[in-house]
Amino acid sequence: MTDYNALAPNSRVWIFQADREFSADETTSISNELLQFVDNWLSHGSLLKAHYKMLHNRFIIFFADEDGDNMCGRAIDASIRFIKELEKKYSVSLLDRSHVAYIKNDNVYACTLDELGQRIEAGKITPDTEVFNNLVSTKEEFDNHWTVPLAKSWHRSYIMQNQ
Repeated sequence: MTDYNALAPNSRVWIFQADREFSADETTSISNELLQFVDNWLSHGSLLKAHYKMLHNRFIIFFADEDGDNMCGRAIDASIRFIKELEKKYSVSLLDRSHVAYIKNDNVYACTLDELGQRIEAGKITPDTEVFNNLVSTKEEFDNHWTVPLAKSWHRSYIMQNQ
């Protein structure tokens, strides 16, 4: 696995958010599987400069430094197949983009987009609540904008549009 700090700022990022927290045992097992995957992740027949992070017992994040060469579709397909295998093995959803995670009192919570709107109306979430922007696409964006206040996130416009 490539050291995180050795990845270029424009390295690609894919964030997969689980619909539930992983247990400690699951985190250990999944981390071992992730390491095996990134250590063998190929694009155009060559090993990728790749890294993974597993954060907050809920997020699986892949980083790939394309090093001037675009990743092939097979490499991206391989990552999705791997994520689908994890979904099956651990009975978890990682590809459902309708879930949102946010930080409150130093804890990470998740809900659906519809529930987010309800929690805002109920005053449980404010415009200053930090939400996870899983749409970041580069390492630099991840480092600087993965969490943002709800008022500055894409979630806010989605909620206002659908109320």
